[in-house]
Amino acid sequence: MTKEEISACIKEEIGSLLEIDPGSIDEKEDFIKLGLSSVQSLKIVNRIRKKLDVDINPVAMFEYKSISRFSEYLSVSNELSKI
Repeated sequence: MTKEEISACIKEEIGSLLEIDPGSIDEKEDFIKLGLSSVQSLKIVNRIRKKLDVDINPVAMFEYKSISRFSEYLSVSNELSKI
């Protein structure tokens, strides 16, 4: 998956969880500023893990604190796992 596809997936999950339009979510905004609690962040990691069929360290979402940074991390990790 591309970074853009991963970003769209993350935005869908956040929008669903927070009951907001995914199109209104700023990819560069910190997850905390978007209104996500740590518990909600872990739910999203689990959903993304299942949806993308990838292994994600739950701490990664706290290290890569925005959709843009987190999706970049996931796209690079996904490419490396293919090698």
